[in-house]
Amino acid sequence: MNQLRWISLLALLVIPACLDPIVSTECATGYSPCHGVCVAAGTCATVDAAGSPPDEVVAGMDAGMDGDESEVSEAFAADVAKTSAEAGTLAEVQPADIVLADANKNDTADAKTIEDLLTQEDVPIQDDAPMLDDTGNPPILAVDSAIDRGEVIDAEAPESGVPCVDCVDAEGSESGNADDGGSSTDDADNSVAVDGALVCADPQVICNNQCVDQSLDPENCGECNNICEFGVCNEGVCLDCTAEGAVCGRQCAKLSTDPDNCGFCGNSCGSGLCSNGQCEAAGTGRAIVIGHDYLKNRPAMNRILGNAIFLWPVNPVRLLVYEGGANATAIAGADAAIAQVANATGRQAVRVTAAAGDVPALLASTDVFLIYGQELADDTTLGQLGLDWSAALLTFMTGGGTVVLLDAAYAGNSGTCQILAQPGLFQIARATATTGDVCSVVARGDALSTGLPRTYLCEQNSTSFDVTDLSTNITVVVEDVDKTVVVHKLF
Repeated sequence: MNQLRWISLLALLVIPACLDPIVSTECATGYSPCHGVCVAAGTCATVDAAGSPPDEVVAGMDAGMDGDESEVSEAFAADVAKTSAEAGTLAEVQPADIVLADANKNDTADAKTIEDLLTQEDVPIQDDAPMLDDTGNPPILAVDSAIDRGEVIDAEAPESGVPCVDCVDAEGSESGNADDGGSSTDDADNSVAVDGALVCADPQVICNNQCVDQSLDPENCGECNNICEFGVCNEGVCLDCTAEGAVCGRQCAKLSTDPDNCGFCGNSCGSGLCSNGQCEAAGTGRAIVIGHDYLKNRPAMNRILGNAIFLWPVNPVRLLVYEGGANATAIAGADAAIAQVANATGRQAVRVTAAAGDVPALLASTDVFLIYGQELADDTTLGQLGLDWSAALLTFMTGGGTVVLLDAAYAGNSGTCQILAQPGLFQIARATATTGDVCSVVARGDALSTGLPRTYLCEQNSTSFDVTDLSTNITVVVEDVDKTVVVHKLF
C-alpha cells in the first residue's frame, strides 16, 4: 500500500514537472503560477527555453523521497520555499501549507496537503484525471496558509507593488484600491466631526439640524425658531415696522415722508424733503405751525423750530421776523432754539426784524418769515394782519418761501394762527392746551423731525390745533394723543 502511495505521489509531482503540463486550475487572488507553484504576482523567475521549473525543485523532490513520509513533505516544502525566495517571492512557505489544488474546481476547501495524502489509507487514482491542460502546463501547487483550515482569506498586496484586489482588512470588511474607487474613512468635510455630530463655525449655532447665525437669521432670531414678522433680524432682535409700515433694506421707513425712501424704498430726495411720497424741490413753499411759543424751552422741543428755519438748503438763511405783541421772554426762548440747531448743524441765519407795514415789501428778499407767538395781541389785530399780508404771503410761499408761525394757549386771543386762517391760506384753528403733556413725533421720516426723540414734554403755553384744510399736501409731525401740535402745509 505504501508503494502505491509513492507511485501516486511521483506521478503527480515528478512526471508533470518533466513534461511541463499544468492542470486546469487557478491560483489564489494576488498570486500567479510559476514553474508549477503559485507565487506572488509579478515575482516569478525566468524559466528556461523548455518552460521547465528549476532543477533545484525536482532535485529537492527526489531527495525527499529517501526519508519517511513526514520528512518527504518537510524537505519538499523547504526546497519550494528556497526556490520561491530565490525567484523573488516574499511568501513564507510552511510544510503544512503546500496543497494540491483541484484541477477542475476553484473550491480551495477541497484541497489536500501532501501530509494528508501520505497518511491516507487509500489514494485512488482516477484514470480520467487530466495530467495536462490545453496549454501543456503542470499542476499548480497553491500556497495558502489557511486552506487546510477550510478558510478563504485573500492575501494582502505584496511588497513588490502589485495592487491588492478584494483585500480583507482586520475587521473583516472588504476594501478596494484607490484606483478602483475604494472609499476612504477620512472625511474632508470639516463641518462634520469624527463622531458624526454637526459642527458649526463661530458665531453660528445649531438650529433644526443646521448651522445658523442667530444675530441675522430671521427664522431663528436670537433663539431657535423665533421667526421675524417683517423678515429682518438685527443683532438677534426682530425688526418691527408696525408704526412705519414699510421695510427698506434692514430698517423701517414711512414712505410718505422719509426723504431717503420717498414713495418707495431707495428713492432719495436731493432736497432732503419728502411729503406724501413725493420729493420736494429745494425751497418748496410751506406754512409751518408749531404749538409752542418757547416761553420755556428744552433741547428736544428746540429742535423742531431750528429744523423749520433751516429747511431752506442755503447758508446763511435770510430770516425775517415779526415780534409784534409777542412776550419778550418767549422771543428770547425762540431765538435760543434757533441758535442751538445752528450750532449743531453748522448753519447760519441772518436775522432781520420787520414792522407790520414793512413785511410785504421785505418778503421779496427773504427765505424764511418767522412770526412769534402773539400773546398780547387781540383777535382783531391778528385778523387784520392776515388780510394785510395775504397776497404777499401767498406769493412768497408759492415762490418757495417758508412761513413759520408759533402759537400757544393765550387767554387774550383765539390764536396767532388766525393770521393764516383769515385770508384762507391755511384752514386751521387753535384747540386745547397741551402744557405738561407727553407729545409724540409721528412723522419720523419728515425733515422737521430730524434729531428728535420719539416723545418729549410739551412745555408751558403749548397748544393743539384743529386742521380742517382739505389740501393733500399737509403733514402732521407732532401729536398729543390724537391732537395736532406741529403741522405743515406745502404750497
